[in-house]
Amino acid sequence: MRLKRGGQSHVGEWKRSLLVGIGWGLATAVGLAILAGMLLWYEGRPRPPKPPKPQNAAAIKAEYDYVETEGEKNTIAFYYTLENTTDFDYRVEDDKNILMSSELEEEKSLFSSSEYVRIDYPIIIPAKKRMRFVIHLEYPYPGKKEKEGATLEERRKYRAGIEKFISDELGNLDGFDLLDDANRYEIIFPSGWKHAKP
Repeated sequence: MRLKRGGQSHVGEWKRSLLVGIGWGLATAVGLAILAGMLLWYEGRPRPPKPPKPQNAAAIKAEYDYVETEGEKNTIAFYYTLENTTDFDYRVEDDKNILMSSELEEEKSLFSSSEYVRIDYPIIIPAKKRMRFVIHLEYPYPGKKEKEGATLEERRKYRAGIEKFISDELGNLDGFDLLDDANRYEIIFPSGWKHAKP
């Protein structure tokens, strides 16, 4: 009788252990499933957009050269030299991602001036190279056009006259600013005509 009871007791403990093991296994599986679901939800949840990286004002540097007049209306053209300081070619095909502005000295602000200011496309500046760049201002210079075959000294005097006109008549103009949203570049064009030697 003892052996039988002992055997039954042993079988009962074995069943109980089996049920406990199955219970723990099921609980672990359910817990892992819940954890996996939470991870999937966390990864798939909507996230706020990342803020854009700041504009890089050191990648392309602008240096003022001189001003001239152009066209039938004798409008003003500002000549700059752009330097690509990066290891990559800089190329802009059109004005799709470009905002060209004028710098206003009194307001210390930018003025979107696409109606009056025009640049030529494409813009191509190879890595570590310098290129000529022209900003066309739809504003007529009232003086005479530069005569053909002018000497270097006559050209310098003519350009100095234009610079004086800009300083007197457009005194609030303190340069230009180009924002390239695609490349996150800012090109700052200084008002070199204000500091030009007569």
